[in-house]
Amino acid sequence: MDLEKFEILFLSIVLSIIITSIVQKVAKAFIEEEDYKKINIKKLKIFLIISTFAYINSILKIYPNNLDRIGYFIFFVLAIIISLIDYYTMYVYDILVFSGIIIQSVVKIVNGNVEILVDSVLAGLLCALISFLIVKATNMMGTGDIGVYALCAMTIGFKSSLSLIPGSFLVSAIFLIIRFICGNRDKKIAFAPYIIIAAILNILGFDIVKCYLDIIEKII
Repeated sequence: MDLEKFEILFLSIVLSIIITSIVQKVAKAFIEEEDYKKINIKKLKIFLIISTFAYINSILKIYPNNLDRIGYFIFFVLAIIISLIDYYTMYVYDILVFSGIIIQSVVKIVNGNVEILVDSVLAGLLCALISFLIVKATNMMGTGDIGVYALCAMTIGFKSSLSLIPGSFLVSAIFLIIRFICGNRDKKIAFAPYIIIAAILNILGFDIVKCYLDIIEKII
């Protein structure tokens, strides 16, 4: 194993342990004690360590720019916290969403590229507007999901954000089918995790909408 690969592996392991600890402590502060006691902490910790390790390892390999890495690391931490809280409480806290938006804006500004900042702001505004209209017209999501869309869109940029909303619905459809097959008929779902999964897949270079369209094209 060469030095670069060893450094990536070492950083991935250390950061995954640190981030898992941070996520658990922050999530516990927002989730009520009764709800938190229902969580299988051991399984959650294993899931967080494995998923965080895989994400960090991929980011370190895909993105050479350290500022990009920092931005994506911070986004991941907040995204996982928001997802966990929404999953267990069906509520999205504005303080977490706005903190993420501010941090992403600062990262873009420090990057020194005005075009990137403008691109991110436009992406956030576009997805916030579209998701707001969806919420008002259909009540398919909660108002907290509007901010989650804005945060994710600002993180991935304007071009990638165009597939964020349809991508999140595709992800939710896949998980709902799996839940239905497993016998879970609960109609009430937390939507923020699906938005965040779609954004994370995009960050890692996987466009779920494009993949879906390619499959349909091959079938047809």
